[in-house]
Amino acid sequence: MNVPFEYTLENDLVAFSLSVSQNAWRLVDKRARLRWGNPPGSLWVWMGPDLFQKPLNLQAVRVEGDPANPAALHCRFVDAQEEKSLELTFRLNGDALQVFAIEDETGWSEVELFAQGLQASVSEGGEALLPIRMGMLIPASGEQPIELTLGTYEYEGLHMAMAALFKRGAALMATWQDPYIKLWFSREPGADAYLTMSFKLSRTARSLELHCLGKGDWHTVAAAYRQRAAELGFRLPWSEKLKDRPQAEKLFGAANFKLWTALARRIDEQLVEQSVEVHWTFEQAAQIAEHLKHDLQLDDILFHLGGWTRYGYDCRHPDIMPANPECGGDEKLAECARRVQACGYTFCLHDNYQDMYRDAPSWDEKYIQKTQDGSLYKGGVWLGGQAYYTCAREALRLAMRPQNLPLVKQVVNPDLYFIDTTYAVGPQECFDPRHPLTRQDDIRWKAALSDYAGSVFGMFGSECGREWAVPHADFFEGLASVSGRYYHMLQPDELDALVIPFFDMIFHDCIVIHGKYGYNPAEMAEQVIHHAAMGRTLYYHNVPSGLYWQVDTKEELPLPEDGVDPALYTRAHQGWAEGLCQWDRFIKNTQEILGPLNKLTSQAYIERYDFLDASRKVRKTTFSNGVMVWVNGSREPYVLGTRRWGEVVLSPFGLLVEAPAFAAFVGVHWNDRPYASPVLFTLTSLDGKPLHKSNRVRLYHGFGEPVINWRGQLVTVSREAILPAARPKRP
Repeated sequence: MNVPFEYTLENDLVAFSLSVSQNAWRLVDKRARLRWGNPPGSLWVWMGPDLFQKPLNLQAVRVEGDPANPAALHCRFVDAQEEKSLELTFRLNGDALQVFAIEDETGWSEVELFAQGLQASVSEGGEALLPIRMGMLIPASGEQPIELTLGTYEYEGLHMAMAALFKRGAALMATWQDPYIKLWFSREPGADAYLTMSFKLSRTARSLELHCLGKGDWHTVAAAYRQRAAELGFRLPWSEKLKDRPQAEKLFGAANFKLWTALARRIDEQLVEQSVEVHWTFEQAAQIAEHLKHDLQLDDILFHLGGWTRYGYDCRHPDIMPANPECGGDEKLAECARRVQACGYTFCLHDNYQDMYRDAPSWDEKYIQKTQDGSLYKGGVWLGGQAYYTCAREALRLAMRPQNLPLVKQVVNPDLYFIDTTYAVGPQECFDPRHPLTRQDDIRWKAALSDYAGSVFGMFGSECGREWAVPHADFFEGLASVSGRYYHMLQPDELDALVIPFFDMIFHDCIVIHGKYGYNPAEMAEQVIHHAAMGRTLYYHNVPSGLYWQVDTKEELPLPEDGVDPALYTRAHQGWAEGLCQWDRFIKNTQEILGPLNKLTSQAYIERYDFLDASRKVRKTTFSNGVMVWVNGSREPYVLGTRRWGEVVLSPFGLLVEAPAFAAFVGVHWNDRPYASPVLFTLTSLDGKPLHKSNRVRLYHGFGEPVINWRGQLVTVSREAILPAARPKRP
């Protein structure tokens, strides 16, 4: 149908047109020669909350400036009864269509924009990029319908204020700044299944942008969004951060080892104590750090302790001092800190100012976040019973009390501080007239809390992470993985989705990121290669209570007949950690790969993330400093041709890391040497020279046949060795 578009905005990159007679819009990406737009007559602007939405039609357009070359289009939309109206203004800014919603005398609580027109089908190669945690790529193909409403910065909502849609090889990126915008996203199955996205604006949300990026994919979007994140002040790289806190460099390459609940005191919702259990004394915590240092010979650890507070983990906050006597009290906690630090590790304490409990000595309703009717805002039910949210402004006041963070600094002197949930919980509102907050206010006060904690201890981290928090933190815990899965609640397989490290394509050189919660190491091979593909270290959060290596199993599971081995990285037959417990084997193997990789890439971002096979399970990551990682998530061996190592065959869950002075390999063929079953080797230059020129190369052998072809010689190394300096027989 040839639609008569009466009004058009146009520049060299984009053109936007409106038809009053057909209630239609069209956005043309000139570089891609691609059109977006709604079918004529379809409804694309709606007003009101979900259950009471009313469609609006375009009634009139007023041109700003020269009618032949307008600067803006001012549009009036009305409902069928002309009881509700909405003013929208459209402008162009470079590659972007800017949309401004203007409230008139009829008022509105929520408006949905582009309910029709932002669609991409299977036949058009449709895909969507959603920045949920690290990032998710969802194809239009798929048998299951999808319907998601994703809030800006909410828990497993959008961790960046953007989304992208791909069609016919072209990229469209939507961006905004207001946390009162939600993305509505769907997939409609069928003969030509398609994706749809639209935007719901409420409260203070009044604008968004649609960027036509020309031909491209997620790499194109990442390049564009890196620039935007820098302009917004979110992209603060380590090259700048380290000027103020050079000690943060100790986080590079450090694994996150966490004893979550030193003391677990369980209190029911009636505030009756049910049980008290000590999982680790402070003495045992120090012994564990020394075990990691001396027995596993690990140099880079962020040693994280929870449940040290006066009443135990998640109990009677914000009254945290003195340290609980069950685990050893202040003196033993301070001694623990000194012993951990003597290992060269970074010592971190876990605290919480989001939650407050009625049985806390400092309990006062004046601190609590209030709902619209003035009632107390309830949080979750945790070990300490029913929690209530503190207002973010009051949380900062509580943290600043002399008996809180200042006293922890004086008594324990940790290297950094972790305040739980600060970034995990979505932006909040408080309706207490003494400290009312909008979502924007909540973000500002949480940023202030982060900055204050960082000023006291020198470094700061919190749960999950969001783009706005990057300049205010040194590490995020929970963004990379949750309980050994990609997400907490979402299931990528059910969405036919692929997880991609889009967050790290923007921020890898700005923030340290870990996962969170417990898992079974014998099921973690997929997550190990996921972390390798991101250049991130692992998190070890659920070792057994006490001196864990004395009680953990030493059994190595049988090798699977099909070669697909979820327990691959717990293995140590003929290798360094043979005879050690399962957790120690897993920690040693994974940290020997991921620690050096992360140290090499912490000040680089992911420049490319490419799929190498039809299943999109084999991936190659290229960092901005040239380090490359290949991982095989398929169920079959994958053959790579490499310049340095010749033909390399990655086993299922295998990997290859290539950097000038470091290499890691898990597979069945490397450097002209075949293996009957997977092997793990890493090579590290110890004299600063590239591997092919180095005279001191440390070889680590994790498992499998202990023979490696090195510079034309077969070398047998069961644990580790400094390799001979003989020159290779061929270049």
